[in-house]
Amino acid sequence: MAAKRTTPVFGQQALVTSERTGNTVANLLRLAILEGRLAPGEVLQEVQLGQELGISRTPIREALIELRNEGLLETTPTRRIAVRSYTGDELRDIYDLRATLEGFAAKMAALRSNDALLRRLDESNARFHAIASDGSDEDVTDQLIAENMSFHDVIATAAGIARLQKMIEQVMTIPRRYRAYAAYVPEHREVVARDHRAITEAIRQGDGDAAGRQMEDHVRWTGAVAVAAQAAYDADQAAL
Repeated sequence: MAAKRTTPVFGQQALVTSERTGNTVANLLRLAILEGRLAPGEVLQEVQLGQELGISRTPIREALIELRNEGLLETTPTRRIAVRSYTGDELRDIYDLRATLEGFAAKMAALRSNDALLRRLDESNARFHAIASDGSDEDVTDQLIAENMSFHDVIATAAGIARLQKMIEQVMTIPRRYRAYAAYVPEHREVVARDHRAITEAIRQGDGDAAGRQMEDHVRWTGAVAVAAQAAYDADQAAL
């Protein structure tokens, strides 16, 4: 039997006074997973989650189904719902898919480039450099991750294909949970900054093939770093 959770899933989230939709609850649960308040393998209890939010089990159940369809949750052999764990091979496949999607987005962004897009990319690169120069504490890492997400979002939006942007958003959810921070530790930050500058320059030149290739290489490198960090973490946990 799984141990009963003793810490809040939703942090300081206040109890609600009216029913939330399943989609809203899904957003809260997704954030709890991405921020690490729900760990891989942890079983979710509908009653407990409902009590914490002050709502019935119906929107909770809807949210669990939504996140299971996204790949963040899974049904255990005992038919419970738990935060999904991924193997290294599965994570590599996800990063390969992300590389293909984002590579195509970068290619389209280069072909549709304009001054506004280039200004946003240059500003993102400048912010990344400024943040990376501040230090090595956890807050700096969080800021770098957020700035990296902004850089990739700008390119996905500039591609001008709404369905592609949605697909990228969905496939990026899982890597964000599994050691995605590893690429932003001090020893890797210059690689990220260099890659972002190279992608920006390819887009500036309107070279779709180069922009796509640079983006694919960047995402696959990020994936290799994250998978290695996850493997090291798993090994440490197994040794406890």
